[in-house]
Amino acid sequence: MDIESLINPAEIEELARQYGPIERRGYSLERGRERFEFWRGVLAERRGEVIFVVRRSAGLILHTKDIYPPDTYRLPSGGVSWGESVLSALHREVREEMGLEVEVEHFLGLLEYEIRCQEETMPFVSYVFLVRGGEGELIPQDEEEHILSFRQVSVAELAAVADSLRVLGEDWRDWGEFRAIAHDFVVETMGGIRDDDDDHTTQQRI
Repeated sequence: MDIESLINPAEIEELARQYGPIERRGYSLERGRERFEFWRGVLAERRGEVIFVVRRSAGLILHTKDIYPPDTYRLPSGGVSWGESVLSALHREVREEMGLEVEVEHFLGLLEYEIRCQEETMPFVSYVFLVRGGEGELIPQDEEEHILSFRQVSVAELAAVADSLRVLGEDWRDWGEFRAIAHDFVVETMGGIRDDDDDHTTQQRI
């Protein structure tokens, strides 16, 4: 399987027409056998993921889960199932994780990964969207997501979030390095966008 088998060119063209222009970036990740087989299982269920950058007056929404190391927050994401459109997956995942209906502002980018283990390779893709999410209460609808709380940060603060993901302990190191990539990307692509109050950070427990 190669990266193009995960991407529908007509779908990308339409997303770019509606919400672009987009950035396409490529990354190579070396992984051990156990993590490589984990990714094989992921691909059996989904052709990629959506990462949703939900922008509100207080900042961008991050979440944490009860399975994560303490105080580990990140941009939320969710799988794009085989046969499912990217936009359908985006709206479904935002509803499941936050209980929100959102409006897409921009298709920020398509992140293409080559996951490597010795001589084997495996593809994966992340579709990154900036969305406007309103100011309603954040209420996860899917208990299986294990979402514990939310936090809102400025674009500038995302760089520190990426740094914290990269230095997680050994059991979480590969995951943290992978997740940090999208945060770095958002900081770069949204560098010219500022929150109403860059110093304002709020947290909601649920």
